[in-house]
Amino acid sequence: MQRTAIVCVLSLVSAFAVEGQVFESRQPRFLDQWVWSAGAFGGIPLTDFRKHENGGGGFELMVGVQPWRRQPMTIRTHVATLIYGNVKGTGFQDVCDFFGCTTETVEYTARNHTMTSLHIGPEFFAIDGRVRPFAYAMYGVTWFNSWANLQPTSPGGPTQSSTSLFSSQNASAAYGAGVRFVRQRFGREFGFEVAARVTRNEKARYLTEKGVQIDTASNTWYITPTRTAAHVLGIHMSFWMGPYLNWNERRQR
Repeated sequence: MQRTAIVCVLSLVSAFAVEGQVFESRQPRFLDQWVWSAGAFGGIPLTDFRKHENGGGGFELMVGVQPWRRQPMTIRTHVATLIYGNVKGTGFQDVCDFFGCTTETVEYTARNHTMTSLHIGPEFFAIDGRVRPFAYAMYGVTWFNSWANLQPTSPGGPTQSSTSLFSSQNASAAYGAGVRFVRQRFGREFGFEVAARVTRNEKARYLTEKGVQIDTASNTWYITPTRTAAHVLGIHMSFWMGPYLNWNERRQR
């Protein structure tokens, strides 16, 4: 009987103690609404661009912010660089060790052709579930750059250096859609995403290997840029870091 009374008293004390506790959540912060992703992609030329190039690969970075907390929209800024042309060359290099120096034939990257884009625009995405579709439309600028890496003029000559062959810029737009595979840890959502994106360059000037000639005697470059539309279809794979959610904001799975 005495034990029963003690148990009842302890239960009442615990009930009043729990009732008096207040669980305060972490205060929302603007940094919670920032998101980012980084990854790689393969680029497939479309329309007229396909007549001059076969495609390539590159890297991308996205930084975005949700204007309104826990809403299915982000303003995203996206930077991507596609290497659509890469030419190998052969040169000479002095290699020295404990026993002396020898001249070896080496392979190096003789020329590079790249397309770099900077876009900004809205993204709409699902806010619940493990698999979340998303889509975006952006507007910005694309830069085309080409340069040559110069080999030494003779064994033991000057080290390799670079020279710009061509550069241009044009207005462009980008549209994309994909899915994210999302998890959550310590309040921050994260996961991997797979997407397809079309970058549209309606009026572009760019350089290809067909438009590059060199006079080896005088080491003079002659270039003929191409002026066409240069649309690219990209297949993207990225790691995504999403918004932070307090424990009382987390959605039911």
